[in-house]
Amino acid sequence: MKLKGYLQYFLLRNWDKVVLLLLICLYIGTMVTLSILRHDAFASRFDLSNMDQTLWYTLHGHFFQLRNPDEFMSRFSIHADLILVLLSPLYLIWDDVRMLIASESVFLALGAIPVYLLSLRLLKNKIISLIIVISYLLNPGMLWTDIYEFHGVSLAIPFILFAFYFAYIKKWRWYGLFVFLALLTKENISLSIAMLGLAVFFVFKKRWIGLATFVIGIAWFFTMVNVVMPHFSPTGMHWALQGLGDGSTNPVPSLIKNNMDADHFLRTFLFNKTTSDYYILLLKPFAFLPLLGLPWLLLSAPELAINVLRGTETTVFHYDSGITPGLILATIFGFYYLQWVLTHLKFTKHFATIILYAVAGIFLFIALRVNYHYSPLPTTPSCSCYIYNVTQEDRDFEKVLQSIPKDAFITSSLEIRPHISHRDLAFTVPSATESAKYIALITQNRIISNYNPKEYENKLIPILLSSKDHKLQFKSEHFYLFEKVEN
Repeated sequence: MKLKGYLQYFLLRNWDKVVLLLLICLYIGTMVTLSILRHDAFASRFDLSNMDQTLWYTLHGHFFQLRNPDEFMSRFSIHADLILVLLSPLYLIWDDVRMLIASESVFLALGAIPVYLLSLRLLKNKIISLIIVISYLLNPGMLWTDIYEFHGVSLAIPFILFAFYFAYIKKWRWYGLFVFLALLTKENISLSIAMLGLAVFFVFKKRWIGLATFVIGIAWFFTMVNVVMPHFSPTGMHWALQGLGDGSTNPVPSLIKNNMDADHFLRTFLFNKTTSDYYILLLKPFAFLPLLGLPWLLLSAPELAINVLRGTETTVFHYDSGITPGLILATIFGFYYLQWVLTHLKFTKHFATIILYAVAGIFLFIALRVNYHYSPLPTTPSCSCYIYNVTQEDRDFEKVLQSIPKDAFITSSLEIRPHISHRDLAFTVPSATESAKYIALITQNRIISNYNPKEYENKLIPILLSSKDHKLQFKSEHFYLFEKVEN
């Protein structure tokens, strides 16, 4: 009876934390399951294999490196996502790419903790704080980020949220830790960190900490983009900057100069239908409440500008990772400002509370509705759920792949590559098709809305079938495995 009474007392006082934990666990269980099903259905591709290989090689003596058929190459030639180095010990727990896939869902779910804690401190309302957490976890943009392979930049979402929360409660050592971790997720996230530094400087009045954060963010960005990454790049510049600005090896100054022109700025960022539609797509899951917390939305400005300039104005991939923290923080402050206005309009406390709950109810309804229409979850009517359909053919081919000796030289289709990366010699066709011991192919694309036949693979398969140098080891409706015959 004493135990039952203690449990009831605990739940009465901590029901909100129990609900928060359940929401986090529900998110993790759902997204880990769907992400692994997508992988098992051979719908993972190039990005996952690159991240996976970087972790695996780092753990096996090749720090932050990838490999092509001729030589090792630094991951810096692609991105400065050094967080992959810190994640590499995950493979000591389970040496499988699914460990990396699952970790992304766990990290994103844990972002609900600072969302709740900050909301509760500002609003002093457990129910509305939990509603904001639900909107965070239901955001289609973040769900697509989670489903779409693994990207180190996605971890910037919880890291920036934790950094902001610790800045708000003035726990500066913890703030510094999460700022450092966020910097490691991708080179352009450093600009969001610089914006966070401005907030600490002007709003939280911690001048030296804010200034240091701003300087570190700007310095990190320009060091990575203009010095480190060009050093390792075969073109001598960041690959994403090619074709932008004035076409030089350092187009950043010209990009800044061009967008300082008022007419160009307005046409690019405001009076542009594609851009306007993108803004709506980002704001709709939060019922446009981030507009009420507009100053905090500026934390997303650098990443937003990059996406507009690059034409990556979508929420289906991972490109909104640096935008999500600003959206959720602006949502929290939007509720806070609304609460403040209601309090100062001389409404009775009871009436003000009713209005706030009504807004929260509408907010939750819109979050659920947008998730229903735009998320990658099976609950969405337009869900491309075939990406989660693991067939017996997929399982059989997975077993065949796992039977290949770990020291074997193998090249494969994009979709197969993440299933064979934990070895020294694993590449993607057309690389190494003449020298590889094994060639693993799939005859169709496995991309959402594109399950069409593959052009290269379907041309290569007849050649290999007629070749005296290759022996067919496995064949099914969509998969082929060839082994090179030693003459």
